[in-house]
Amino acid sequence: MPPRYRRPVGPAERARREQATADKLTALHERLAEQVAALRSGEDWRRWLDVARRFHGYSFNNTLLIAAQRPDATAVAGYEAWKALGRQVTKGERGLQILAPVVRRPRAGDDAAAAAAEPGGTDADPAERAGAAPSGAASGTKEKGDRRGGGQVTGWRVAYVWDVSATSGEPLPTPPRPRLLAGQAPPGLWEALTRVVGERGFTVARGDCGAANGWTDYATRTVRVRADVDAAQAVKTLAHDPLTAPSPRVRGVLGERCGYGAPVVGVFVWFWLGVCSGRFDGLQKERRMGEQEQATAREVTRLLIPVVGRVAQVEKSPGTVLLDASGIPVAEVSEFFRTMLASGASTSSLRSYGLALLRWWRFLAAVDVAWERASRVEARDFVLWMRLVGPASRSAGYAPATINHALAVVKMFYADRLAAGGGPLVNPVPNAAHRDGRRVQAHHNPMHPFAPGVRAPLRQKLPERVPRSLPDHLFDALFAVMGSDRDRALLAFYVSTGARASELLGVTLDRVDPGEQRIGVRRKGSGRLQWLPASADAFVWLRLYEQQAQRPEGEPALWLTRRRPVRALTYSATRRMLQRANAAVGTEWTLHDLRHTAAQRMIDDPALSLSDVQWVLGHAHLTTTQLYLRPRAEEVVERVLDHHRARGEKPAALPVLPDGSGYRPEVLDVLLGGGSRG
Repeated sequence: MPPRYRRPVGPAERARREQATADKLTALHERLAEQVAALRSGEDWRRWLDVARRFHGYSFNNTLLIAAQRPDATAVAGYEAWKALGRQVTKGERGLQILAPVVRRPRAGDDAAAAAAEPGGTDADPAERAGAAPSGAASGTKEKGDRRGGGQVTGWRVAYVWDVSATSGEPLPTPPRPRLLAGQAPPGLWEALTRVVGERGFTVARGDCGAANGWTDYATRTVRVRADVDAAQAVKTLAHDPLTAPSPRVRGVLGERCGYGAPVVGVFVWFWLGVCSGRFDGLQKERRMGEQEQATAREVTRLLIPVVGRVAQVEKSPGTVLLDASGIPVAEVSEFFRTMLASGASTSSLRSYGLALLRWWRFLAAVDVAWERASRVEARDFVLWMRLVGPASRSAGYAPATINHALAVVKMFYADRLAAGGGPLVNPVPNAAHRDGRRVQAHHNPMHPFAPGVRAPLRQKLPERVPRSLPDHLFDALFAVMGSDRDRALLAFYVSTGARASELLGVTLDRVDPGEQRIGVRRKGSGRLQWLPASADAFVWLRLYEQQAQRPEGEPALWLTRRRPVRALTYSATRRMLQRANAAVGTEWTLHDLRHTAAQRMIDDPALSLSDVQWVLGHAHLTTTQLYLRPRAEEVVERVLDHHRARGEKPAALPVLPDGSGYRPEVLDVLLGGGSRG
């Protein structure tokens, strides 16, 4: 059939359509917000659960929308899905509005994987696909789309579905119903199951259970099975019914489920004996898949982590974004950054969090798991990968502090998304649990210091923090290999002011006061301006640097690049400058080690108090500054060696002979072996 002609759409018509779509989506979001706010009482939640149990394949948001528009709906599907089932939507029936994802999918044959937004694609609206048909009158269409074609969600749109009551045509196929078993049970099976239940502290009884086949009273720890059923059904109820299964959630007990989704209790004895009325087709296949999955656990050391995506700075809010493989900002991360920005986070904090989330995003891409489907297993494997593999530039994994920081960032991101109604139901990163089940330090007495608690799962044990400072002779060697007056001035300011690397690089011309011998920096955490004293040598090297610098007109930054185009010096360029100097002298000092050096020099000066050093370093707590009071290992070793040398050079003392006064001569002769012995 020849392709259908489509009238060209002008810019004005396209803008009008886009505005109409945006208005419709905004109205639906407002309606959804009203429904969420209306969930106040238990009755409200009961009404939602009544709808959600019929549409378990739909998201929380869409079940709320369906309940608000048609609470008596039993099976919903899109227009094309009803046509595929031989049914037609009745004329005049209004569709139910739900939210459907807009997916970008790579075009076939495009090596660059250029994606185009296709709202009607495989994943865009599963309710409108022909394959998304209701499985029966008691279940709705599944919202999860087919992932075979790949794709990435880039937005949301309004889609329409209709209830089965709004359609006419061929009757829907009904799934088979469970039936009560008749006849006798295998010999000894009831007694064996009774012993299993009894070992867990429950008593088995037969009696009235109302409309159910069995139920468990956890107050009296009694499992009751209907008395008016045959022995085969009674055994099936005791072994299979989820309400009468007080068993631990371990694999092989509650890990397998039958065709109706009920947990299977035991080790499949009753399955092999054929005493189950549910649909067990595919159970053996699922069990084999589970055993195969357990046998072939994810080998993190062989993962190929794609170096895709990056953290970028943009002009609009939030200023820092995480770009995916196609260069599109991840909307969920941007929302998280907006929350952080509104809570007072700095730009450097957003970038630090963005780099941690970029590492998490790349790992999820390697294991082919969407961020909203990540679980504790992915968090565990993420930590294993960071510990065992790490970045390509290092022979070992990431440092323990880096791993803990990454876990903290991922945990905060998922907590923010859970609060917004998105993401998985459980945060992939677990919390630290108190032995009583409450949050650690939940009721801390402010009059008592914080006591170290149990480390949370997946968190790494941090080694003892010992600040690493440069001895004077190594600093002199490093200073001598600096290639320019700018580099020497930077090094002199770092070791005399104790400023952080980013604080000193952010200094502008109006915050330099040579007369008072001070320089003004913006503190990293609070952002407040603090004037720090610096050495006279630092200002001498600064003067020499300014005489040679080619400063563009209107450039306020103090530190500039030496190559064209001349611009403000960045942290990466300064770090590379120090790396070249380290390579020349065979050391591995960092920019933060220069701050430690300044702190250690001031600590060693008896004229400066500990609170003076705290003020210069900008520490919020004095306990942080006290870290510099710990003796350095090389100093302790030197003092102990001096102690051993001093003891070796000291002459040995002669033994002092006991005084003989007070002893009779004959006694001394006997003791000393002289004279006759009678």
